[in-house]
Parts: sequence; structure tokens; C-alpha cells
Amino acid sequence: MKPYNGCYLMGNYPDSEKFIDAALSGLEYFDFLEVGIPFSDPIADGPVISNAAHAAIERGVTPDAVLESVGKIAARMPSGKHIYLMLYANHVYARGTARFARTCADLGVHGVIIPDVPFDESTRFKEPLSAEGIRYVHFITPENTPDQAARYAAEARGFLYAVSMRGITGGDLSIDTDTSAVIAHARSASSVPVVLGFGVRTVSHAKAALGHADGFIMGTRLVELLTDQGVEGFNGFVARLREELPGEVAAGV
Repeated sequence: MKPYNGCYLMGNYPDSEKFIDAALSGLEYFDFLEVGIPFSDPIADGPVISNAAHAAIERGVTPDAVLESVGKIAARMPSGKHIYLMLYANHVYARGTARFARTCADLGVHGVIIPDVPFDESTRFKEPLSAEGIRYVHFITPENTPDQAARYAAEARGFLYAVSMRGITGGDLSIDTDTSAVIAHARSASSVPVVLGFGVRTVSHAKAALGHADGFIMGTRLVELLTDQGVEGFNGFVARLREELPGEVAAGV
């Protein structure tokens, strides 16, 4: 299976123009874009991404505004690329699951990631999304047993999100024996890429992730670059990734 690598950006951060520019630039290299919807209590996110969410909310960024930007990205991005929304269950409930699913389909969104919904409670979201052709992305974590990993992998659509560590985003990548075993069981049962996230900040981290999984997601470092160096710094980093770690769109995703 070819690599399936993704970049995470906070929606409309630091502003809508820079967000769209960075997203389109990133999708020249990355296979998919994961867009965070700003939320006041992002339980899965570390300080960098949480601060970006809070800054966006303080500027008046709304979910609808982010979705408008996502539609613009989908209309302009290279063919064969994908967009996933990362948001919390409250956002979906507020809009209504069926209406939310239709909105995603209309915008050209390929999948949805909801980190605060356990696997056993995901059907209420997965069914209306699937009816609109939207992939619901499941997680596996270091706490999952091999049997759970295989079960989640068997139902995975789009990709299976493998969390590399216990805790929140923002740390450095560290893959222990238990995590490696869970990922291996998931890969053996999955028909879609198993993609490693949390802690992938450098080229060496990305290479390490690809030694265990079918792809990686990079987020915190990219948001840091947009914060500190703007789109120019972001583009420079992505250019180095392209040189040192050529990317290809995964087959059959």
C-alpha cells in the first residue's frame, strides 16, 4: 500500500486567507487535509492547537465560516486529494446529523473525524454520513487490545487513525511496543491505510511513523509554523518534506 500522509490545519487560522493558501500549498504534497473546527474545549488537542482554536473563536470564526473555506479548498485542490473534518460531537448535534452529512457531501468533504465519540457509540453518526458517501474515521489507541484493533480496522473507511501515544497532541513521537503491536494487528485486518498521528513533528518522525504505519498526520508543527512564520515558513517546511520524503496518493483510498 502506498503512503497516505495528511496535514492538519485549524480552520480559518490564523485567518481565512492564510488558511486557504496553506491548505492548497500543503495539498501539493500531502494526500489529505484534516481541518479542525474551532472548539472551546478541544479535549484531544495540546496547547498549540488549543491556542489556535481559542484565537480563532476570539476572532469570531464560526463553523459555517470554516465550512465556506473548506468548499473553496475543495474546488481548487489537485485531483486525487481528500478533505476530512475534525470536529467534536457537539458541532454535529447542533446542526443535526443528517443535515451535517448533506452539508459535507455538498462541500466535497470526503470524511469526518470525531475524537470524543467512542467506537461503540459511533453508529448514530456513521450511518447518516455513510448514506451521503462520507467516510467516518475510527481511532485505535495504545489502550486497545489486538482484538479491538482488528475489529475497528475491519469497519474502517477512508483511513484508520492510529494514535501514537497516551495523552494529547503536541508531544514528540514515541512508539512503544504495545502501540506497535496494536498497529500491526490493525494493518493486518484493514483494507484502508492505517495512519499514525500525534507527535509527528519532523522528517525523522515521519520516517519513523512510516516504519510502523501506512502514513502519518502532521499537525502541531504545521500550526506552529503558521503562527510564527506565516505561510512562507509553512511552505518552506513542506518543501523540505517533499525533498526528503516524497509522497504519493494511496491506491484505492
